[in-house]
Order: sequence, then C-alpha cells, then structure tokens
Amino acid sequence: MDQLKTYATILGVPIEVCYNLEDFKNAKDKFEQYDLVLIDTSGRNFRDEKYVTELKEIIDFNELETYLVLALTSKYKDMKKIYEQFHSVPINKVIFSKVDETESYGSMLNFMVEKQVGVAYLTNGQNVPDDIMEGSPNKIYSILAKEIQL
Repeated sequence: MDQLKTYATILGVPIEVCYNLEDFKNAKDKFEQYDLVLIDTSGRNFRDEKYVTELKEIIDFNELETYLVLALTSKYKDMKKIYEQFHSVPINKVIFSKVDETESYGSMLNFMVEKQVGVAYLTNGQNVPDDIMEGSPNKIYSILAKEIQL
C-alpha cells in the first residue's frame, strides 16, 4: 500500500483503498468524473482460486476495461497459468512488465498468439511514469527484433 501511495503522489492522482464491494461502489461514484481510474489488486497469490472469487466480490467488472500485468521474467508456463486463473474475469489486454530485466522476449509473442490478447503497455524500469510505453505493434516488433539479431 505504501508503494501505491508513493506512485499516486508521483503521478499526482488520488488513491482509494477498497476492502469490499460497497467500498468499490463508493470509490467508483467518487471518481466518476475521471476519464481513467486505475485499480491495483496486488499482493495476492494467483494460485489461490479464492483470490479471484474475492476480487469478484469486491469489484464490479461489468463497466471496466481490465488489464492483467504479467512479468516477462516469469516462466511462460506460469504466465499462462496466471491468465487461466483469471478466466472468470474479463481480461481485455495485458501489460508486460520487466522488459528491461530479460533478454528473452519470445514468450510475449507466444502468449499474444496463443491467448489472442492484445498488449496495452510495456514497462521497462522503476521510473514512474517514464518507464511505461504503449504496447504498439511497432514497439513490440522492435523488442522482438532485438532478440533475433540476424
């Protein structure tokens, strides 16, 4: 929570903590004038199915665009398992983090093709918000081309 508060301060955005569906609805009403509201669900074990059930009790996903953050330093098998664990939550796109912490990017392409999901953003460092990039096809291609180096 402290890290999120720090990021909120850096970005100059408000932050609200929600522990149940009522908190979520109150926060949603409070921020309805905003074009973009970020919801972070960090700090949970994705392998526990109860986690996804709890998320669905706290967050109303009907009017949301949902992005799943996956670290490129993760094993491909784990990335797929994380995605599958969230099958009951509509995942619109993914965000691949830790682009700067790996030299192997094939899992990103494999994941996009296998799961038929787009990439919203890529992150490549700890400097918020400077180290976040749009997940455009050109950007992804340039990252993948670095790995190939013919």
